[in-house]
Amino acid sequence: AFDGDKLVGFITGEVGGGYWLQTGDGKQSTCFINEFVVDPTYRGKRIGVNLTSMSVDPNAGIWALNPEIKEMYTTVHVDNVTSRTAFVKGGYSEVMTYADAMRERDTTVLKFVSNAAKRPLGNSTTMRVVGIQSGNAVDGIDVGLFDFEPLNRSETDSRALAGSIKYKTIANKTYPFTQEERQWVLGLRAMRLEDGNEYAEGNYKFGEWFAQRVNDLLEEAGVDKSEVALIGSHGQTVSGHPHWEFGDLSIMAQQTGITVAGDFRPADVGAGGNGTPCTCTYDTIMLRPEAGADQWRIGINIGGTSSVTFCPPWPEAGQPETEIPLGLDPGLGVFFMDLTVHAIDPTLEYDDDGKMARSGTVNEELLAIFLQNKYYQQSALPIGVGPDDFPETLWKEWRALAQSKGVSDIDLLATFTELTAKQIAMACARFGGPKIVNGATDDVLLRGGVSANSYFVERLKANFEEQLNVKIDRIKNLEDIGLEEESWENAMYAMFGYLCYNNVYNFVPSCTGASRPVVGGRIAPGENMISTQLKHTVSK
Repeated sequence: AFDGDKLVGFITGEVGGGYWLQTGDGKQSTCFINEFVVDPTYRGKRIGVNLTSMSVDPNAGIWALNPEIKEMYTTVHVDNVTSRTAFVKGGYSEVMTYADAMRERDTTVLKFVSNAAKRPLGNSTTMRVVGIQSGNAVDGIDVGLFDFEPLNRSETDSRALAGSIKYKTIANKTYPFTQEERQWVLGLRAMRLEDGNEYAEGNYKFGEWFAQRVNDLLEEAGVDKSEVALIGSHGQTVSGHPHWEFGDLSIMAQQTGITVAGDFRPADVGAGGNGTPCTCTYDTIMLRPEAGADQWRIGINIGGTSSVTFCPPWPEAGQPETEIPLGLDPGLGVFFMDLTVHAIDPTLEYDDDGKMARSGTVNEELLAIFLQNKYYQQSALPIGVGPDDFPETLWKEWRALAQSKGVSDIDLLATFTELTAKQIAMACARFGGPKIVNGATDDVLLRGGVSANSYFVERLKANFEEQLNVKIDRIKNLEDIGLEEESWENAMYAMFGYLCYNNVYNFVPSCTGASRPVVGGRIAPGENMISTQLKHTVSK
């Protein structure tokens, strides 16, 4: 720094610096400030701040001379407030103060990290994540282990994605409920327990069950817990209006040692949404047609209940989104079908390939009555289903009605099968819009265990052709687009946790009704939790 021809201040640095050889990524990536001097008669004129700022200026500082440098360090006497302040205002951060025996003083260390060396958003390498949930079919606890590649973020919004996520399934398994466990879960979902403590106990109990199943899967797969970064847990839905999931996250974190992300839905509810359908998130990331495709895709998921997403093609690279995904929960899935099968034969859990339903006859009178249910009368999105919309008590009521009309359980099963297929096709016709109806698309993809039920698939295809006025050669499945049927739902909840960890939106407001996209979830630290970073400001 000069005042005319007079030198009034200077700053010098040395690559490596001897004293700091073990710092950062090695000698050649570290620079140490050796000298920082300002003429005492010129103090207070910001010369020191200008010098420290210039030392790390991307065009005039160390990186203009040596772009390989990643970290700048210096030390000052702890009482040298003027020098320390000049470095802080120049962009350096205090790292530590220590007893410096060599100089017989307390020394403060300051550091500046280049933008290129700063921690990237989220993970920069493959991340191993567990996904776990217990669905509306109430048949057991599903657990999967997945390797997720780093995210393809939008250039205009770092919390949005610019493309699908790549992941690999490492292990996946369903741990079935016993009949006693299933009945206990159904009792919780009936929401009629008088003692509130039973719900609190249920939340903790599910946390313990989930933790045990994670531990079981990792042991069976031969995977050490140290290899797993995160668990994404959906829990067990107990209520759908509002949504309430059981499975305490902290119990899971403590009993597995792994950090857990879960309780995703309340963030969307807080932004004015339903917190559902969750499947819209997976669908709009994984099921969208490639850029340039001329048709939207209808993505259907059927478990205990059903959901549908209307998926537009991805935009061309660098182009903004112009078409918005839509979605809803049409209503029932296989829950009433499975209850009827079990009533016919208590040794069976589901209708294998639809053989029983195929042998029955749809009762059109009952079908018309069922379609008058208040859930099917909703006229505007968002529409989200919960276990309280189609509880077991309603199935018992409808079965009693069928028996009063002399309808056999086999015919009732055929009628419930037709109901599920028809309600989905009707919902698509009512809410799909111009890119879905009147022959606009024949791209229909079905997933869920019922996709192996050939009779159901036939009835779904027939109803779609009737309702959407389109000829469908074949209803696709996940394998057709390179995804696994058995593990996708566990992958979805692993993905919810993965997105939460990376601070990326994991709900689709055009499907849930929220006012804006949100990053949903709470994080319970496990033994592998290192830190969390928050955006913050310091008052001047």
